[in-house]
Amino acid sequence: MARRTLLIFAATTLCALAVPAAPAVAGGGCHSGVTTGEGDTVEMRDACFTPTTLRVAPGDEVSFVNLDPITHNVGGNLWGHLDDMGEGDAFTATFTDAGIYPYACSYHPGMTGAIVVGDGTGAGNGEAVTIAAFEPPSPSPEVEIRTVEVGASEGGSSGLGWVAGGAIGLAIGLGVGLLLRRRPAATAAVR
Repeated sequence: MARRTLLIFAATTLCALAVPAAPAVAGGGCHSGVTTGEGDTVEMRDACFTPTTLRVAPGDEVSFVNLDPITHNVGGNLWGHLDDMGEGDAFTATFTDAGIYPYACSYHPGMTGAIVVGDGTGAGNGEAVTIAAFEPPSPSPEVEIRTVEVGASEGGSSGLGWVAGGAIGLAIGLGVGLLLRRRPAATAAVR
């Protein structure tokens, strides 16, 4: 009976350690479908770039704002903001040449979008994209926007907690495996 209780406790503990990691390994990406729009802002919300496709005129600035409680980044061909962007972080990009500028979040497969500049014809290679720190608009009662300088690194999670959690989970799993391995031997000895 004590062995069964120990096994249930170990399995419950292992599940409790694995559940927080599930969103991190699940990939993510936008599952709500493609959206199109006009304007000057792309929001990162629910692991989606909204709008997914944004049309702007040559020379327009586009603001990218993370409204998710999870980390994102924006990477394009020769342009983007590859540093971690936490909730409320933002940056602006100026698209001077006509073309299509695709981008993606490297953390969440399927979280992609594109800026269509002008009629969409042109190189769209990012050589003429200027990235600048974002000047936040007046505060909204719903969202707090923090400014992050491009290239600046904010202190954040070092991943040590995830490594420690993984090591503990591995140790528990090995312990459960050893208990299960010994169990048939003990049963055979009783017969």
